Amino acid sequence: MTRRSILLLVSLTFVTALALAPVSAHAAGVPCAALTHAAIADTTITSATIVAAAGTAPEHCLVVGHVDTEIGFELRLPTTTWNGKFYHAGGGGFVGSIPRSPGALARGYAVIGTDTGHVGGGAFGAALDGSWALNNLERQVNFGHRAVHVVTVAGKKIVKAFYNRHERLAYFEGCSNGGRQAMQEAERYPTDFDGIIAGAPALDWVGTMSGFVWNEQAVNAAPLSVDKVALLAGAVLTACDAKDGLKDNLISDPRRCQFDAKTLQCTAGDAPTCLTAGQVETAKRIYHGATSSSGRPLYFGWPQGHEDGAATGWPLWITGNGAIPPLQFLFADGYLRYFVFDPSFNFLTSNLDSDISAARPTGKFLNATNADLSDFSAAGGKLIMWHGWADAALTAFRSIAYLEEAADKTKHGNRLDEFFRLFLAPGMHHCGGGPGPNTLDALSALESWVEHGIAPEQIVATHRTATGTVDRTRPLCAYPKEATFRGSGSPDEASNFVCRVPRDLFDRHDRLDNEDDD
Repeated sequence: MTRRSILLLVSLTFVTALALAPVSAHAAGVPCAALTHAAIADTTITSATIVAAAGTAPEHCLVVGHVDTEIGFELRLPTTTWNGKFYHAGGGGFVGSIPRSPGALARGYAVIGTDTGHVGGGAFGAALDGSWALNNLERQVNFGHRAVHVVTVAGKKIVKAFYNRHERLAYFEGCSNGGRQAMQEAERYPTDFDGIIAGAPALDWVGTMSGFVWNEQAVNAAPLSVDKVALLAGAVLTACDAKDGLKDNLISDPRRCQFDAKTLQCTAGDAPTCLTAGQVETAKRIYHGATSSSGRPLYFGWPQGHEDGAATGWPLWITGNGAIPPLQFLFADGYLRYFVFDPSFNFLTSNLDSDISAARPTGKFLNATNADLSDFSAAGGKLIMWHGWADAALTAFRSIAYLEEAADKTKHGNRLDEFFRLFLAPGMHHCGGGPGPNTLDALSALESWVEHGIAPEQIVATHRTATGTVDRTRPLCAYPKEATFRGSGSPDEASNFVCRVPRDLFDRHDRLDNEDDD
């Protein structure tokens, strides 16, 4: 290497280190309190105050305001530890409050969140309250996609005012409805973010609600108690655990499982150890998915396996746990009564065909189902989607279908994995929880991809006990690959697995990458 090359390398290294170094906002931009006078189009900043460091949170400037008249936001700007990056946290359910991300703030991000234009309330909390949407198309559209975008635009301008420099990178991360927001950004506003994480996305809002109605009408006709769900889950696990070649109390891919709930049917009457004929039909309907009165498929079914868990499984979301109504019921009720019909509407006694027909127009602003990601790809964006196989809220089958649709519709879709990867977690419930590996750090994987060009082949996920001890790790592999046991060592250690395409599920002509990764 020549002396000139060495000097150039040293110079580039210094410039890179300078760009990555924490920024002192006080020396670079306007004081925190002065941000209330910042001229940001269509934006009102109501307060800007310094918050002292506490725990893992660094000292930061808390900016509170709204875009237009009611799209509220909070922006947290680290005063001395800014990493030069911008992070938008997605909101779950109907949102209605401002999400925060203490983890991203601790990592030095400028962090923003929005209530999407309304404040929720009600007996079950802001995220389950849809009453704000009644006869208010503007609020519905803001919730659908507009609020996240306009808050992102305003937030970046405030970042520039405070630090006297633009963010060098921007990330969005959300799960559930936050995952839907993530996909809205990728589809509608492809230059807002350099990297996007969509966890268990409710991307097909209208389709999802048809599935909720279908499930809840079945449960209403023949309820399944928490104990009966546990009975069903145990039978499914016994029948399907070893179908992936490893008996480890996990179902790696439910598509191998063809359990027939009728094997649990009582021979006469009812008993704790069996399901009535009506309960068998309820389970079958949930697995099968919604259909029209003519038998036309309307939405995907829910995967088999790990249905139990009163706090995170079917009892919480679909069948009821005795504490509150099933969350699928509450979301479908809030959506249909306030977005589509009126407060007197009762979907338990309505016709699914006509319900979905009336609801379909809302999909124009609620659905994130335009899988042509050509513009996002052209802008250089990277997208990580992940989903728990045992998610009782949102079926993982829809996320797989989206990936396949994107391969068909996106320009150069045969190279989709250059910017979009999907990871499926066995035994994970909705956005976490469940008996499988249920906690993952997708943000670090995305940072490595965006900032260093290291595409994630796998993300190691963990399972923690009630006391917080990690008792299982496992790699989540980029779809269609699956974590395959090497044959020796503990099945609870990620190092004993390799990512391979399962030949029993995909042949060699599958259009997605099908090479083994040893």
